[in-house]
Amino acid sequence: MDFELKLEQVELQRMVADFARKEIAPVQEQMDRDHEFPYELWKKWSDLGMAGILIPQEYGGSGLDSLSYILAMEEVGTVSQTFALIWQVHVLVANMHAQLGTQSQKDKWLPAFAAGEKLGAIALTEPGAGSDAGGLRTRASHLPNGDWCINGNKIFISNAGTRISDGMVLMATTGETEGRRRPISSFIIPAGTKGFTLGQSFDKMAWHGMDTRELVFEDCVVPADSLLGKEGAGLRQALAGLNLGRIVFGMLGCALIRACLEEALAYAKAREQFGKPLSDFQLTQAKLANMATHGEGVRRFAHYAAWLHAQGRDCHTEAAMVKLMGTRLAVDAARDAYQIHGGYGFMHDYRVNRLYRESQILEIGEGTTEIQQLLIARALGC
Repeated sequence: MDFELKLEQVELQRMVADFARKEIAPVQEQMDRDHEFPYELWKKWSDLGMAGILIPQEYGGSGLDSLSYILAMEEVGTVSQTFALIWQVHVLVANMHAQLGTQSQKDKWLPAFAAGEKLGAIALTEPGAGSDAGGLRTRASHLPNGDWCINGNKIFISNAGTRISDGMVLMATTGETEGRRRPISSFIIPAGTKGFTLGQSFDKMAWHGMDTRELVFEDCVVPADSLLGKEGAGLRQALAGLNLGRIVFGMLGCALIRACLEEALAYAKAREQFGKPLSDFQLTQAKLANMATHGEGVRRFAHYAAWLHAQGRDCHTEAAMVKLMGTRLAVDAARDAYQIHGGYGFMHDYRVNRLYRESQILEIGEGTTEIQQLLIARALGC
């Protein structure tokens, strides 16, 4: 097996790492203070071709593969989990348009997504349907003229309320099926559609700067050609897209472990107790060694899962595994880094405080830890 990265992938890593250090890092501090979406930073990022990293070149995208995307994600996530997640949601939605859209849908939305002029969002979660995606209550009904009328509520929807949010993908039930749950379909919802309103914006524990809010649909009418993909196949389509999302979350776990190691190692070398640096104590060394080992393990697994995805191979189980492994170990690393910092970790002035808070949501997003365990157990034949 060849573990060597291609020259262009190494160059991409270096470019993103440099951009992250010079441009993203200071904006991350600003987002923590004012909780505002980083429009100027998003424009600079998009100008590098990163908003359209997976979009085919014929639509203005960079046309790179999943592994290249994952490599860039680590560099961004190490500096700012918030900006990484803004980007991740956008890429997920743009990829759904690219994979499922009609030619006219691709022509309309992909160039704008690739340029970063429009920001993607996906509306799946509801107040009563989180892990149970099949329990959606938002309903899309056929009108006599072929249009769709949508009613329902969505919650915790990221990227939905910025001034450039558009082309959102909505999941809603359609039709009737006796003895089973209603089928689910995907719809493209343009910004400003009548009957679609933005609800409350949530004050989150972390990810400040990412817009996260409630959405309300009251007799929201969209044309027949708003259907994305096949009618009734929305949940299956969304879950297929989540494979890459779960690999990304695993890599975000790796990035957070790396950030925790950087902070904890620097602090342990500088902080003295009992007349010597904390890094001289074996219990501290054990924590640091675990972070380094776990980070490398998750990185290699994420690279392999992303390679499978790029080859078009089935990676359903591997995606669940790397998501489970990466996010769980990230929580462990954040706790250990926090512990090494002692009382200083409790203070917002220290980066490790933010890393600790950010780690908690990683086991929830893109499918909870428990859901990943169930998926893996099914693959084992349970």
